[in-house]
Formats: sequence, structure tokens, C-alpha cells
Amino acid sequence: MSVPAPLPGEDTAYRDKKVGRRTLRALRRSLAVTLQPGEQVEGLFVSWRIRRSISLLVITDRRLLTLGDPSAGLPVVDDVPRSEVTELHVERVKTFSMGRVTAVTDADAVNLGTLDYGPETFLGLDEVWARGGGPRLPVIPTLGRPGAEPPPEDAPVGPSGGRHPLVAELESLADLHRRGALTDGEFAAAKARLLRGPRD
Repeated sequence: MSVPAPLPGEDTAYRDKKVGRRTLRALRRSLAVTLQPGEQVEGLFVSWRIRRSISLLVITDRRLLTLGDPSAGLPVVDDVPRSEVTELHVERVKTFSMGRVTAVTDADAVNLGTLDYGPETFLGLDEVWARGGGPRLPVIPTLGRPGAEPPPEDAPVGPSGGRHPLVAELESLADLHRRGALTDGEFAAAKARLLRGPRD
């Protein structure tokens, strides 16, 4: 079996430590036909989303791409030109080192999935995003992280109303399941992922 050639920019790109060798081989095959001439990969991140399943977030010097299921060959699910992104927002769950990444454009907001990460992955995302001339991402504190500042007193309280984030997430999933937005299987998988917590 031939080994796919490295991606343009792969030698200097930030790579989430959860992107394993097998995934990287599949990624090289997928992006070989997706990247535009001269386009450079700057960051590779494991990401997940319940609806319109995705498994990776790829940031290039031109685009933000989400890629689908590895068993389907990591097809492109979302393709957002960096030039159209006015803000990259990370809604971070402080206790669990998870965060949903949203690219905001003048036309829409695109959910790029949820990252399971430690501080180094968040800093990697910040660094990759800043390479393209975008503003630095806001520092979002994590419990137990040295030097993390508490949120301002006037910071808005999220939908959890100050409750434990895990309880809020589970209640949100249960509500989606009750309304029929999630199948039994999707609900069980999402609940198991939340209860399992981040994997290092």
C-alpha cells in the first residue's frame, strides 16, 4: 500500500495530538483532491458534531474545513473561506476542556464542531487563527489552569444558570431527544461522550 504524500504545509502545521497516524493517512488522501493549488494546511484538530457528523477541523491559509466520517473517506462537510470570517468564537465549557467552535460571517454562523482539548490545543487554535491575520481569540479561563482569570462579574450566565456544566449539557441533550431532534442512538452516543469526558 502506498503512503499518501504529506500535505502542503504539514511540516509546520499545528496537529492536535488526537489526530492519529491512521487518520492522518486518510486525511492526506482526502485533502489531496480538496486543497486548491498553493493552499497550505496550518492546523489539524479532532472535532465532533451530533448532526451532520464531522470528525476533523482543518484550517488552511485560505479556508476552514470540516471533514466527515473517516469510513466515508473524510469528505468535506463545511467549507468556509477565511476571508469571509469576521469572528472565530469558541464557546468553552470550563470544567470539561471542551469547546464549540463557530465561524461567524456576514451571511451566517457555521458550527465547526466541538473540540475536546487541553490548554495546549486551545493555544494551538489561537496560534493557527492568528497566522492568517485574524484577531487573537479571547482568553477563556479553565478551572485549575494556572494564571486563569475569573470571568468578569457582568459576564452573561449561560443557559445552565450557573449549574454544573455537565448537568446543563445532559438536560439539553435530553430535551433534544424528547423533541425528536436526536434518535435514541444519537442521544445514547452523545450522553456517553459527555460522561466519558475528554480523552488525552
